Amino acid sequence: MTEEKNQAKTEKSPTLPAPAPALAPAPLPAPAPAPKSRGAFYYLDGFLVRLSLLVLIIALLWNWDGFWRTDIKFLTDAQKNYFPDKYEAEHLKIAALDDKSSLFTKMNERIVKYEEEKNQSLKSVEEVEAELVALKKEAAVLLRHYDTSLRIIKQLNRKFSPDEFEETLKCNSPECENILKSNPEADPTTYSFN
Repeated sequence: MTEEKNQAKTEKSPTLPAPAPALAPAPLPAPAPAPKSRGAFYYLDGFLVRLSLLVLIIALLWNWDGFWRTDIKFLTDAQKNYFPDKYEAEHLKIAALDDKSSLFTKMNERIVKYEEEKNQSLKSVEEVEAELVALKKEAAVLLRHYDTSLRIIKQLNRKFSPDEFEETLKCNSPECENILKSNPEADPTTYSFN
Protein backbone atom coordinates (compact mmCIF):
# COMPACT_ATOMS: atom_id res chain seq x y z
CA MET A 1 0.00 0.00 0.00
CA THR A 2 2.71 2.30 0.56
CA GLU A 3 3.50 2.09 -3.03
CA GLU A 4 0.01 3.07 -3.98
CA LYS A 5 0.18 6.02 -1.61
CA ASN A 6 3.45 7.15 -3.07
CA GLN A 7 2.06 6.89 -6.53
CA ALA A 8 -1.01 8.81 -5.57
CA LYS A 9 1.10 11.57 -4.01
CA THR A 10 3.22 11.91 -7.06
CA GLU A 11 0.16 12.20 -9.21
CA LYS A 12 -1.41 14.86 -7.04
CA SER A 13 1.70 17.01 -6.57
CA PRO A 14 2.50 19.51 -9.17
CA THR A 15 5.25 18.46 -11.54
CA LEU A 16 8.58 19.78 -10.67
CA PRO A 17 11.47 19.56 -13.01
CA ALA A 18 13.71 16.71 -12.46
CA PRO A 19 16.74 17.58 -10.43
CA ALA A 20 19.91 18.16 -12.46
CA PRO A 21 22.47 15.53 -12.19
CA ALA A 22 25.23 16.48 -9.76
CA LEU A 23 28.42 17.82 -11.31
CA ALA A 24 31.42 15.68 -10.88
CA PRO A 25 34.30 17.40 -9.10
CA ALA A 26 37.22 18.52 -11.36
CA PRO A 27 40.13 16.19 -11.36
CA LEU A 28 43.07 17.36 -9.28
CA PRO A 29 46.23 18.37 -11.15
CA ALA A 30 48.96 15.83 -11.25
CA PRO A 31 51.32 16.29 -8.41
CA ALA A 32 54.54 18.14 -9.31
CA PRO A 33 57.51 15.91 -9.68
CA ALA A 34 59.70 15.92 -6.69
CA PRO A 35 62.56 18.41 -7.10
CA LYS A 36 65.73 16.79 -8.22
CA SER A 37 68.40 17.07 -5.70
CA ARG A 38 71.14 19.45 -6.82
CA GLY A 39 74.48 17.90 -6.68
CA ALA A 40 77.71 19.36 -5.38
CA PHE A 41 78.75 20.30 -8.94
CA TYR A 42 75.82 22.71 -9.23
CA TYR A 43 76.95 24.63 -6.18
CA LEU A 44 80.61 24.27 -7.10
CA ASP A 45 79.92 25.59 -10.62
CA GLY A 46 78.26 28.77 -9.31
CA PHE A 47 81.09 29.26 -6.85
CA LEU A 48 83.73 28.87 -9.58
CA VAL A 49 81.98 31.40 -11.81
CA ARG A 50 81.87 33.93 -8.99
CA LEU A 51 85.49 33.21 -8.03
CA SER A 52 86.73 33.60 -11.62
CA LEU A 53 84.80 36.87 -11.96
CA LEU A 54 86.38 38.13 -8.74
CA VAL A 55 89.87 37.12 -9.96
CA LEU A 56 89.26 38.89 -13.27
CA ILE A 57 88.16 42.09 -11.53
CA ILE A 58 91.17 42.00 -9.20
CA ALA A 59 93.53 41.42 -12.16
CA LEU A 60 92.05 44.36 -14.04
CA LEU A 61 92.33 46.62 -11.02
CA TRP A 62 95.87 45.41 -10.32
CA ASN A 63 97.02 46.36 -13.81
CA TRP A 64 95.01 49.56 -14.13
CA ASP A 65 97.19 52.62 -13.51
CA GLY A 66 94.26 54.65 -12.24
CA PHE A 67 93.88 52.20 -9.37
CA TRP A 68 97.37 53.10 -8.15
CA ARG A 69 96.93 56.85 -8.79
CA THR A 70 93.80 57.19 -6.73
CA ASP A 71 93.19 60.02 -4.29
CA ILE A 72 91.00 57.88 -2.04
CA LYS A 73 92.81 57.90 1.29
CA PHE A 74 91.52 54.52 2.46
CA LEU A 75 92.56 52.82 -0.79
CA THR A 76 95.94 54.56 -0.88
CA ASP A 77 96.69 53.52 2.71
CA ALA A 78 95.66 49.93 1.96
CA GLN A 79 97.94 49.89 -1.09
CA LYS A 80 100.87 51.25 0.92
CA ASN A 81 100.38 48.81 3.79
CA TYR A 82 99.56 45.59 1.93
CA PHE A 83 101.39 46.07 -1.39
CA PRO A 84 104.31 48.46 -0.73
CA ASP A 85 106.54 47.11 -3.56
CA LYS A 86 103.81 47.31 -6.19
CA TYR A 87 102.77 50.75 -4.91
CA GLU A 88 106.33 52.10 -5.22
CA ALA A 89 106.87 50.47 -8.63
CA GLU A 90 103.65 51.95 -9.98
CA HIS A 91 104.46 55.42 -8.68
CA LEU A 92 107.95 55.23 -10.20
CA LYS A 93 106.36 54.20 -13.48
CA ILE A 94 103.92 57.08 -13.23
CA ALA A 95 106.77 59.52 -12.53
CA ALA A 96 108.66 58.18 -15.57
CA LEU A 97 105.54 58.59 -17.71
CA ASP A 98 105.16 62.16 -16.48
CA ASP A 99 108.79 62.86 -17.42
CA LYS A 100 108.26 61.35 -20.86
CA SER A 101 105.09 63.36 -21.22
CA SER A 102 106.97 66.57 -20.50
CA LEU A 103 109.62 65.53 -23.04
CA PHE A 104 106.92 64.91 -25.62
CA THR A 105 105.44 68.30 -24.84
CA LYS A 106 108.83 69.99 -25.31
CA MET A 107 109.42 68.07 -28.54
CA ASN A 108 105.99 69.06 -29.79
CA GLU A 109 106.71 72.71 -29.00
CA ARG A 110 109.98 72.49 -30.93
CA ILE A 111 108.23 70.85 -33.86
CA VAL A 112 105.61 73.61 -33.91
CA LYS A 113 108.39 76.23 -33.76
CA TYR A 114 110.29 74.59 -36.66
CA GLU A 115 107.11 74.33 -38.72
CA GLU A 116 106.45 78.04 -38.19
CA GLU A 117 110.01 78.87 -39.26
CA LYS A 118 109.63 76.62 -42.30
CA ASN A 119 106.38 78.34 -43.25
CA GLN A 120 108.00 81.76 -42.87
CA SER A 121 110.96 80.74 -45.02
CA LEU A 122 108.61 79.28 -47.63
CA LYS A 123 106.74 82.58 -47.70
CA SER A 124 110.02 84.48 -48.10
CA VAL A 125 111.09 82.10 -50.89
CA GLU A 126 107.77 82.71 -52.65
CA GLU A 127 108.28 86.47 -52.28
CA VAL A 128 111.82 86.22 -53.68
CA GLU A 129 110.59 84.07 -56.58
CA ALA A 130 107.85 86.60 -57.35
CA GLU A 131 110.43 89.40 -57.28
CA LEU A 132 112.71 87.38 -59.57
CA VAL A 133 109.89 86.85 -62.06
CA ALA A 134 109.17 90.58 -62.05
CA LEU A 135 112.87 91.37 -62.61
CA LYS A 136 113.07 88.86 -65.47
CA LYS A 137 110.07 90.52 -67.14
CA GLU A 138 111.70 93.91 -66.72
CA ALA A 139 114.99 92.56 -68.08
CA ALA A 140 113.21 91.05 -71.07
CA VAL A 141 111.62 94.42 -71.85
CA LEU A 142 115.02 96.17 -71.59
CA LEU A 143 116.64 93.52 -73.77
CA ARG A 144 113.97 94.00 -76.44
CA HIS A 145 114.58 97.76 -76.35
CA TYR A 146 118.33 97.15 -76.64
CA ASP A 147 117.83 94.75 -79.55
CA THR A 148 115.56 97.24 -81.28
CA SER A 149 118.14 99.99 -80.77
CA LEU A 150 120.89 97.83 -82.28
CA ARG A 151 118.75 97.10 -85.34
CA ILE A 152 118.02 100.79 -85.80
CA ILE A 153 121.73 101.54 -85.55
CA LYS A 154 122.50 98.88 -88.21
CA GLN A 155 119.87 100.36 -90.51
CA LEU A 156 121.28 103.84 -90.04
CA ASN A 157 124.81 102.52 -90.57
CA ARG A 158 123.76 101.05 -93.94
CA LYS A 159 121.88 104.17 -94.99
CA PHE A 160 124.53 106.75 -94.13
CA SER A 161 128.25 107.02 -94.66
CA PRO A 162 130.36 106.85 -91.49
CA ASP A 163 130.74 110.66 -91.34
CA GLU A 164 127.01 111.29 -91.86
CA PHE A 165 126.26 108.55 -89.39
CA GLU A 166 128.35 110.27 -86.66
CA GLU A 167 126.70 113.61 -87.38
CA THR A 168 123.18 112.12 -87.36
CA LEU A 169 123.64 110.03 -84.26
CA LYS A 170 125.45 111.91 -81.50
CA CYS A 171 126.14 110.10 -78.21
CA ASN A 172 126.39 111.90 -74.94
CA SER A 173 127.72 108.93 -72.91
CA PRO A 174 130.71 106.60 -73.23
CA GLU A 175 128.42 103.52 -73.19
CA CYS A 176 126.65 104.80 -76.28
CA GLU A 177 129.95 105.32 -78.08
CA ASN A 178 131.09 101.80 -77.15
CA ILE A 179 127.87 100.35 -78.53
CA LEU A 180 128.24 102.29 -81.77
CA LYS A 181 131.86 101.25 -82.24
CA SER A 182 131.64 97.60 -81.21
CA ASN A 183 128.19 96.92 -82.71
CA PRO A 184 127.33 94.00 -80.37
CA GLU A 185 124.45 91.53 -80.73
CA ALA A 186 121.52 91.57 -78.32
CA ASP A 187 122.01 88.16 -76.69
CA PRO A 188 120.08 87.54 -73.44
CA THR A 189 122.59 84.94 -72.24
CA THR A 190 125.62 87.23 -72.47
CA TYR A 191 124.09 90.61 -71.78
CA SER A 192 124.25 91.88 -68.21
CA PHE A 193 121.96 94.56 -66.81
CA ASN A 194 124.40 95.61 -64.06
